[in-house]
Amino acid sequence: MAKREPNRKRPLRKTARFTATEIAEIKRQQVEGGYTQFGAFARYRLMNSPIFNVSLIDSKAILPSVRNIGDQLNQITHTVNLTGTISKSQVMAVKELVAQLSKLINKHLLQDTAFEAALKSALTTSNKK
Repeated sequence: MAKREPNRKRPLRKTARFTATEIAEIKRQQVEGGYTQFGAFARYRLMNSPIFNVSLIDSKAILPSVRNIGDQLNQITHTVNLTGTISKSQVMAVKELVAQLSKLINKHLLQDTAFEAALKSALTTSNKK
């Protein structure tokens, strides 16, 4: 029996859960990469894949509006909790506030062309390796 190298022990374990589709994609990439053992493949990908630190929204620009909408929602919620009932006008106000929040987020997301360009560049660079 061959003696193992002292650095071969890996006493720490991490677990993750996947869907069947995700597992199929992982296995495809593992085979494509020429790995027979999942552990070696996972270590390589986790330690050598690029990590993207991305901000999709300029939070300083959007925060005052989000805070205002949140304050209005909290006031309605507080009133409903005190009275134990909710009126049609309160339901409509909540729907309108949620719609405002959705529009606000979409507006700021759609304007982030710099992010999309940076992501495309990073993916192109990582695929060349």
